[in-house]
Formats: sequence, C-alpha cells, structure tokens
Amino acid sequence: MNKVILDCDNTMSVLRSDVDDGLTFMYLYQHPGVDLLGVTTTFANNKLHVVYDNTLQMLKDLNINDVKVRRGARTNEQLESEAADFLVEQADKYPGEIVVIAIGSLQNIYCAYLKDNDFFNKIKRLILMGGVTEPLYINGVHCRELNFSCAHVAAYNVLKYGKNISILSSQTTLQAWFGKEEINRIASKNNKLSKYLMPILKEWIDYIGARFKENGFHNWDLVTAIYLTNPELFETGDYRISLSEENLKEGFIPEDIEGNAEEYAIIDHPTKILDLDRFNDLFHKMLDGLAEKME
Repeated sequence: MNKVILDCDNTMSVLRSDVDDGLTFMYLYQHPGVDLLGVTTTFANNKLHVVYDNTLQMLKDLNINDVKVRRGARTNEQLESEAADFLVEQADKYPGEIVVIAIGSLQNIYCAYLKDNDFFNKIKRLILMGGVTEPLYINGVHCRELNFSCAHVAAYNVLKYGKNISILSSQTTLQAWFGKEEINRIASKNNKLSKYLMPILKEWIDYIGARFKENGFHNWDLVTAIYLTNPELFETGDYRISLSEENLKEGFIPEDIEGNAEEYAIIDHPTKILDLDRFNDLFHKMLDGLAEKME
C-alpha cells in the first residue's frame, strides 16, 4: 500500500482551466493500492485561492469527505503554509513511507524542505510532473512549460536537494492522449460521475481544441499516478540533468550528456508509455469504481 500526498493545482470545473489534476485525484482516491493521506494545494493552473476553493467544491460534488485538504503558498515569495506543515507532519508520522506526487508548482515542496531540511530523507519518493527536455509543440503551436517555470527557484532547490525523484516531463506526459473514444466511454456510463464529468470535459476540449486543433486532451498529470501504480507500462532510466535557475525559468531540464555541468541531478526519467490502451483502461477502471460509490 502506497501512502500518498497529492500536491496539485486542481482546476477541475474552473472555466478554461485544466482538468487533469482532478482526474488524477479520482484515480488515486479510488485505487486499492493507494492510501491517500491528503491533498495540498498549490498554484500554476490558476491562483492558489481558486485552486483551494475549487478542490473543496470538487470533493463536495463527489461526496468525498474523508480526504484532508491543506492550503499552500500563494506566491513564490511565501515560504510558509499549512500545506508545508502538513507535508512535514506526515513525513514525521510515517518516515520512509510517503510518496509525494507533485503536479503543480513546487513551492509547497520547497517550503516543506525549508521547514525541515531532513524532509527529503524522510519521504520514500517524489514524483513530479513538469519540465521540458526540448521545446514542446502541439500541432505546430508552442506549448510553454508551466509547473517548474512558475516557481523556478523552488524547482531548482527541490531538484538540487531532493532524493529518489522521478520526473514525468512534458515530452512523456504528452503521450497520454485521451481522445474521442475514451470520452465516449465515459459518456456511455450515464451515471452520476459521468453526468458530473461530461460538461466539464466538453468545455475543456472545446477550449483547447480551438487553440491546438485537437478533439481530445492530453491527460498530463495522470501519468504520475499510473507510473506509481503500474511502472511496467513505462520505459524509463536514469537521466543526468544540468541544473540552473536560468534554465528552470523556462522549465528546461537539459540532459548533461558530456557530464560537464557544474550542478546536476540524477533523476528517474520515464520517457515512453508502452501501452496507452492499458493505461487508459486502468483509469476507466478507477472511474467505474468511484462511480459505484456515488450511486
């Protein structure tokens, strides 16, 4: 059983904001191999107060009342928060057992480290969604990195001092395509969860479709959760990245091929989803389980 804290910038149901944090939460909450200790909220997709309030509303809409939600830092300058306090408390309570999945800015993770410089030694693992290994384009449209770049000092320090880090970069998470067939699969259920999700998904697809000319979306953040529960679905290996605050302003994590970087980090970097059908089947299975609880 994996004890997990999800640090996220959930904007599920917020107009013109991403949906994948909420979908990642649903997967983790329902998965029998995950003990979800709580959710810490951060900024990136939107401002902190929007993310925090929206997360509380999402849990209410899903009739979930057994998950702790903690408010994170509002800005890069705020170095203390109840989210950081919670992360440190749980790491002390369950030393060596907790997997932190961070899918928004890394400000809360950095704040936890500042509160307790031994924090990274007390958690089992840190799985991050963020970073680009090269410029990212979707149908010719440049897609700017968000999670590392929006709090680049935090990202730099987390990558510098963190231990047992896996990074699901944008190049990898772009592969998690959730297209018309998968969306119709949700719609066909015609249950409470489906009726909740479909208007949200439709609004998001219409919005990003106008920009990227796609009929679906990339389930970016979900990749972190499925990598935790089913690592066999990925091709992965160690990756030596050159570390600099300047690069991280753009979310850039270049490979230090020559080994000459003054500062670097060795991270686990899954680069390929080996079976997207199986990947999506796992997600639908967790949605079906959650839907049964809601009926």
